[in-house]
Amino acid sequence: MEIEGTDTPVTACTAPVAEGMVVHTGGAKALRLARSALELLLASHPVDCASCLKSGSCELQRIAKHLGVKLKTKRFAKILPELPIDSSSPLFIHDPNKCVLCGRCIWVCQDKLGRGVIGFAYRGFHRMVTTFGDEPLGGSRCQDCSECVAVCPVGALVFKSTAH
Repeated sequence: MEIEGTDTPVTACTAPVAEGMVVHTGGAKALRLARSALELLLASHPVDCASCLKSGSCELQRIAKHLGVKLKTKRFAKILPELPIDSSSPLFIHDPNKCVLCGRCIWVCQDKLGRGVIGFAYRGFHRMVTTFGDEPLGGSRCQDCSECVAVCPVGALVFKSTAH
């Protein structure tokens, strides 16, 4: 976002609010940074929307449309993960290849429900959402409440019932 009186855009989640502050989220600099950030995210995300169970309700699709960014951007080289898909849960599928590392599933599992079954592991390009010891979700302490599926903005966590 851009704050009147400053030259450099700042992140909305870290900028302290001040009396009389005037904020613009649609300024040219802020939008350019948002588009670049989305393109970087898409460079490590498989764009197979036609076969994705979240197609039509995916937040990446919605944000790309809002920012005017093509989903199959060629600006950055593609670096796609090739991680195994976990279908061990009786209710849902976890495809870590589609995860955008937003942390919503972790928040709902740890903070809202107090279970802490999933969390972030590793760093950099290897960072991922997983269980302790990389156990499959069906063999972990997961109680199949599916709250994580409900908050996932992309096709990383989807109900098996929508796969049929």
